[in-house]
Amino acid sequence: MHGNQAAAARRLGVSTRTVTYRLERIRRLTGFSPDEPTQRFTLETAVLGARLLDWPPA
Repeated sequence: MHGNQAAAARRLGVSTRTVTYRLERIRRLTGFSPDEPTQRFTLETAVLGARLLDWPPA
């Protein structure tokens, strides 16, 4: 993994292991890797779209 999981964990207030687990879960569920720039862009675009659509509803 090329990202900085330790910095992300500190910012989110969770353990580094939690961040690593969640990134792996994203890979397994979507088939996209947050480490690959093109695939990361696809994931980020999907998240932004979901937020714009208020999905899932709160």
